[in-house]
Amino acid sequence: MKNDPLVLFYLIDGARPDVMKRLIDEGQLPNIRKEVMEPGVFRKASSCFTSTTGPANLPFLMGCFPGTADIPGIRWLDKKEFASKKIGKYRLRSYNGIEGPWFNSDLPTDRKTLHELFNNSRNIYSMITRSLGSDRDLTKYTKLFHYLTAHLNDEWHDVDEAGHQKLMMSLDDRPDFIFAVFPAVDSFSHIHDPFDDDTIQAYINVDGYIGEAVEKLKKQGRWQNTLLIISSDHGLTSTHTHFDLANFFSERGRNTLKHPLIFKNKPDVSVMISGNAMGHVYLHDIIPDRPLYGREIYDSMGSLLPELVKRKEIDFLVWRESDEIFTIESSGGRALVLRTADGFTYLPQTGDPLGLGETSQSLSQMESLEVTFDSYYPDALVQIAQIFLSTRTGDILVTSKNGYDLRDSWEWPEHHGTHGSLCREHMIVPLIMNRNDWMNRAARTADLYPSILKWAGMKVPDNIDGVSLV
Repeated sequence: MKNDPLVLFYLIDGARPDVMKRLIDEGQLPNIRKEVMEPGVFRKASSCFTSTTGPANLPFLMGCFPGTADIPGIRWLDKKEFASKKIGKYRLRSYNGIEGPWFNSDLPTDRKTLHELFNNSRNIYSMITRSLGSDRDLTKYTKLFHYLTAHLNDEWHDVDEAGHQKLMMSLDDRPDFIFAVFPAVDSFSHIHDPFDDDTIQAYINVDGYIGEAVEKLKKQGRWQNTLLIISSDHGLTSTHTHFDLANFFSERGRNTLKHPLIFKNKPDVSVMISGNAMGHVYLHDIIPDRPLYGREIYDSMGSLLPELVKRKEIDFLVWRESDEIFTIESSGGRALVLRTADGFTYLPQTGDPLGLGETSQSLSQMESLEVTFDSYYPDALVQIAQIFLSTRTGDILVTSKNGYDLRDSWEWPEHHGTHGSLCREHMIVPLIMNRNDWMNRAARTADLYPSILKWAGMKVPDNIDGVSLV
């Protein structure tokens, strides 16, 4: 019994690696340093697009990207279902609220979660709970109360503390996998700022929780056979100005659907925001029942397209030229991303919006990550291509520059921190673990799924996007 392996995964929602490294160097995270870093390693990994809680948890627990899983954002619309005019489940979605439980039934049935592959797993606060009863989904009946209370009083430390207590009690049942989400860093980053005192305290609190858990595992004789991983689904940047993307269209005469005003009669445009730095724009006017391509985008948008591109708040727009070619346009010019059987190619046209320069030959999925990992848009080529695998992805994707976001009206509480885009501060997350013998290469968060299974001696499914680090 003492040697039964355990995978203990701490997802610190919204954690930035630079903040964690600074706190470690300052001695404010002593347990993470001593118990995890010293026998292991502090690394970084690239998240996914859209870099938003929910979709960005899919790489960890299913090993796949949001586009692969057909869940391209925290909000999305299905043009074909919407055009049918049937009041069906899959017309549109917002997982921020009462539709949150539908996240599990929206998951692809041909892909297994780690909870479904481990025999005795436990979940704390994660949205991905498919197949888990209340004996294993430890916050199934308390999450709504804790999150709603914290949302109303802006107090998230108690939510993390309650999750920690659930985790500590669950160790008595000797589980083989625990996936625990700690939401306070993300929540305080939104309410105040990613560098606010409450945000920093949330990091420090998790360090204390890890110390208590490690001490208990040592007493149980399980620590030597425990894989402890600390990571995040995204980072955040400070926000000083709101630009409401939906209002941009409605103020220019377009009949615009947006949350929470989703009962629009014959909308021309629908806008679905994820993480506030990324928005799906669906154009219904010329072809309402399928995604638009190339020339069709220009025909529908008209003069609004160059106007939107030139706005100071906008980083870039991206859309389909075909199912394998994607246009990226910013105020700095236009480029193409090509996906072929050989890999990915980046071709500047009138400019270089991603700042990568032309790739002279196709890059494999791994080469593409390595080439872009240290750039301002990590893994951009693969992430742009993957999100358009979903027909639920917008006709145009819009991202905002740092300091700005894409939602103003109906945003309560007002957000002072933002994520969701492809920029480095949103995409690069910490990867801290008590192992130092895994491959030292550029990593994606999707790589942790097969790595965990390999470490545990379990079979790795073939239909995943991640590549094992073991």
